[in-house]
Amino acid sequence: MSSSANTARAVGSELLGDALVNAIAEAVYVRIQQSGTKASNPAQPRLLTVDAAGSYLSRSADAIRALIKTGKIPVVRLDARVFVDVRDLDRLIETCKV
Repeated sequence: MSSSANTARAVGSELLGDALVNAIAEAVYVRIQQSGTKASNPAQPRLLTVDAAGSYLSRSADAIRALIKTGKIPVVRLDARVFVDVRDLDRLIETCKV
């Protein structure tokens, strides 16, 4: 077999491998998008500032502080900063559904 035939076979095999990898990646991406879970989004931080928690719930920062003060939303304190866990916000949403 000539070297050009071997080269053509190697290139064809590489293209087929790339196509397979791309097809698998696309299938995984679609499945993640369809699952709709926030945990699947690595760009979403787990701890939010009070302002970010307000944006997450479409509420003002003052409304979030009031929910914290009444104990409806627990907080995470790191040094002098106050954060809200996204999981607690999701739990609040679930318990408020009617």
